[in-house]
Amino acid sequence: MLHPKRNYLIYISVFIFMIIVNAGFWGMRYLRWQGNIPENFYYIEWISYTLLGFMFFLLTCFFVADVLFLSRYIFYFLRRKNHLKNRNSKIDINRRSFLQFIALGCASIISGIAFYNARKIPDVKKVFVPLKNLHPDLRSFQVVQLTDFHIGQTIGLNYVEAVVERVNSLNPDVIVITGDLVDGFVDQIKNFVAPLGKLKAKYGVYYVTGNHEYYWDSLGWIEYMKSLGSIYLGNENRSFNVGDAHVVIGGLTDLRAENFDPKQKMDPEKSIVGASSQAHLKILLAHQPNSAFEAAKLGFYHLQISGHTHGGQFWPGTWLIHLIQSFRAGLTMYENMWVYVSRGTGYWGPPARLGSDSEITQIFFTNV
Repeated sequence: MLHPKRNYLIYISVFIFMIIVNAGFWGMRYLRWQGNIPENFYYIEWISYTLLGFMFFLLTCFFVADVLFLSRYIFYFLRRKNHLKNRNSKIDINRRSFLQFIALGCASIISGIAFYNARKIPDVKKVFVPLKNLHPDLRSFQVVQLTDFHIGQTIGLNYVEAVVERVNSLNPDVIVITGDLVDGFVDQIKNFVAPLGKLKAKYGVYYVTGNHEYYWDSLGWIEYMKSLGSIYLGNENRSFNVGDAHVVIGGLTDLRAENFDPKQKMDPEKSIVGASSQAHLKILLAHQPNSAFEAAKLGFYHLQISGHTHGGQFWPGTWLIHLIQSFRAGLTMYENMWVYVSRGTGYWGPPARLGSDSEITQIFFTNV
């Protein structure tokens, strides 16, 4: 049994740990409401969100350890009815303490791996979308997607610059940014976002908002992205020719945008106004995959490109995400429209990725 003074120190340590973990999460929300985030607060966010990720893995490992301990207990109890009378409680406590010690070690190792996975520059993921009667001039056409960057909390200038360099090395025809680009106000983190102005694509860089833009002055970010050369598609479209092939790219505001600004309500029908139904390739940009439920009714688009889910970001979220999201990460056919859901280029909250790596998505089209 632990000495009372040692118990006291443990309780104090846990209390301080929980204060630090909550400081970044709730502190950010309070400061966002105030309209200003002190520059030094980002150090607190780093510490807070890193510990938050460790806490998730620690609780998961402790849960697994306790399940193993109780399973063994139940097994022997079922085999011997007098098991409880013959148990040595001291041995049980030692065994459980040993399992918890192992759980602590496993959580530390897993946290390190998840941190590395989150902070490394995303790999390029190639996706091939099969389309009937694909125009010959589109056989080598490629779209590169960036989404769920979440620049601002623990993702800064160096990460953004590295992603831009990797994207430009792909020589994309089109670059699309499908929302949740930032977590911060324009005047405070625009320097982190500025490298996106160096993105190069033959037919342009296109941008739509995600739900997080509406937490941080969506109109301000829309204007700033325009100043960097991006083409904003808020329930509208643009078209261009690739050789003799005609391409339409439409975009939607976020599925929940009207909760923040009724004027920015998602409107799929408006996104196709003036667009040719005879276009050889019609692509829709929509942050949330569930926008497909309305967009597919139009019978217009060949492909919707989305993000939002992060693929669950880390286990066990990679399993639980399927309970709350209709579309899994990857390519899915919904009615007569393909829906591609990226796992995201960055991450949100804890700098942790486990079982769902970040990606820079390179999309090609194949004829079937």
